[in-house]
Amino acid sequence: MADWRAFFTLPGQRRQASAEDVTLFTQELGWMVAAGVPLGRAIDLLLLDAGGGAMEPALRAMRAELRAGRSLAHALTGQPALFPASYARLVGLAETAGTLPQVLDRIHLARKNVQMLRRKIRSAMIYPAFLVTVAIAAVAVILIAVVPQLKVIAPDNAQADPSALTRLVVLSDWLTAHWLALGLATLLCVLAGVAALRQPAIKRAVAEGLAALPVIGPMIRAMRLAELMQTLAMLTDAGLPLADALRLARRTTFAPKLADALAQMEAALRAGGDVTAPLQASGQFPPLLVSLIRVGMEAGSIAPSLRQAAQIFDDKTRHATERALAVLEPVIILLISGVVGGIIYVIVDALMAVNDLLI
Repeated sequence: MADWRAFFTLPGQRRQASAEDVTLFTQELGWMVAAGVPLGRAIDLLLLDAGGGAMEPALRAMRAELRAGRSLAHALTGQPALFPASYARLVGLAETAGTLPQVLDRIHLARKNVQMLRRKIRSAMIYPAFLVTVAIAAVAVILIAVVPQLKVIAPDNAQADPSALTRLVVLSDWLTAHWLALGLATLLCVLAGVAALRQPAIKRAVAEGLAALPVIGPMIRAMRLAELMQTLAMLTDAGLPLADALRLARRTTFAPKLADALAQMEAALRAGGDVTAPLQASGQFPPLLVSLIRVGMEAGSIAPSLRQAAQIFDDKTRHATERALAVLEPVIILLISGVVGGIIYVIVDALMAVNDLLI
């Protein structure tokens, strides 16, 4: 799947590495290490294959760190924009335990699953946006190409003054006179929006706004919980204490409210208090998730509960996405039909009025 950022990259400018690039790197490195290729040699091979691609600077930095005698985890820590703290810590634990191929495979599968969920959510939002764009284009064509013809067919007449048609003609004249400026302004707004979304603070604010919407919000919140539970499950499975796992997960989560809840949970855990109380108080975690975590804590093995929670919220994300599409598609189609149908009705009604005057 092509990265949309490539369309906004100037000729000769290197495209920034994407999350998909990191996932592919994880998969390929895992394959080679599992096949017995030494780590340094594996990085060399990946660098040769990169061929000036987006991952080349990161791979060169890794190779330099490894040749200096440092660990892969240390090399990843130096590139937080590509490799979250939880990723580097998992690799470090795997290097110590001698389980690097297995851990890389688990990281790859987890990242691939999260990216599939994100693509589903993007699809759920892009399709309605596409319908709206097509509707706007159709209305613009009608106003610019069809409505002006009515000035010839139905010239000004005191006895035939369809006010709705008059307003359409005025709007059509304005669009015809300013279509170029309007198009350039729209293009500039799109480019400014894309540039703004590259800023973490703006991206976070937009994500929080979308998560609060009634139809789109549930699938975004479910995806966040699925990703969070998967991260915590991998960290605790690798032998990391839950308090440390919470601290790492807090640094990688994109939602401020979730990060606050994780901080409170970590503080309660280190103080020997009730870990689930902060989760309930935050309002960010459904009762089912709180119950699963409580059961895992009481059983003395939290990782299985976290894995189960991740699977549950994977399913919830998919179901929420399907529900969002089922709701948004007919609503938008109905609105589009109403707008286009209303314009056509005004045009037909005006033509019939003129026809009655000519008879």
